[in-house]
Parts: sequence; structure tokens; C-alpha cells
Amino acid sequence: MNVDQHLKVAQWHIEQARLHATSEHACGCPANDHDQKAIDAVEANLILEEKTCDL
Repeated sequence: MNVDQHLKVAQWHIEQARLHATSEHACGCPANDHDQKAIDAVEANLILEEKTCDL
């Protein structure tokens, strides 16, 4: 993905997080494998610039 595509995906996720914080949109979506790897990286403070997509 290019930078613009990454930003669009991030924007979508931020909006989903905002909506999920309300009682009207509390769906409890399970994280898929890709999302869980991102969550684990954030929680471990391992956010590094990736040269290739390997998540």
C-alpha cells in the first residue's frame, strides 16, 4: 500500500474506534491476525518504520 492508502485505512480505523466508544456501536469485533499483530506491536512499543509489509 502507498502512504495515501495507509492513511485512509488509519482514518477508517480511528472513526470505527470513535464509534465503538459509544453505546450505539459496541459490537465487540474480534481482531483478525493482522490486526492482532498491530495491537501487539503498539502495546510492546515496537512501532518501527517497515520497509516491507511483513505483518
